[in-house]
Amino acid sequence: MHFCTSTQAVAPPQLSLGPHPLQLVQSTKILGITLDNQLNWNQHVTSIVRTASYKLYMLSRLKSLGTPTSELQEVYKTFIIPTLMYASPAWSSSLTLTQRQKLERVQKRAYRIILGLVYSGYDHALTTLTLSRVSQRHGEALKKFGENLFSHPRHRHFLPPDAPPPRHKTRHRNMLVPIKVPRTARYKNSAIPSIVHIINSM
Repeated sequence: MHFCTSTQAVAPPQLSLGPHPLQLVQSTKILGITLDNQLNWNQHVTSIVRTASYKLYMLSRLKSLGTPTSELQEVYKTFIIPTLMYASPAWSSSLTLTQRQKLERVQKRAYRIILGLVYSGYDHALTTLTLSRVSQRHGEALKKFGENLFSHPRHRHFLPPDAPPPRHKTRHRNMLVPIKVPRTARYKNSAIPSIVHIINSM
């Protein structure tokens, strides 16, 4: 895959393995995450929405069979939320507003199915079912992942190399040395800079 975010066409390098030229692809799936050569998440979000929407049929079918709301809620938590959350620390901070709205609409549809005639709006459904927005879950997952990186001696290398070791049970805050000022919004909103910002703002 030839990664290029330029607005102008750039010819990809011609690479080969011995006499065999390597196939050039526009996107690929790695460990369940779809990456494309533009470094955006359109295809990944589309894949998530497609998978989650398919599972909403199961929820709708259970609703038609008279399954209680509490059980429908558990089905949603067990089978659909994991689809919306899978490996989210790697990509959720880089989503555009449109991409976030697409994921949020999946949850809105689920809540309409679960509550049926009682549904009177998304905010009311969040309160009634005591659940949070998808974007809020993504933020919490990113924060938890960052805290684990910060305190784990084997995985600290993912964070800035000159970060001080974590201090516990003191009056001082655990701080990371800020990453250099990003030149692009793409990098600023990516996972590691977002984690550094979250940890330093705690």
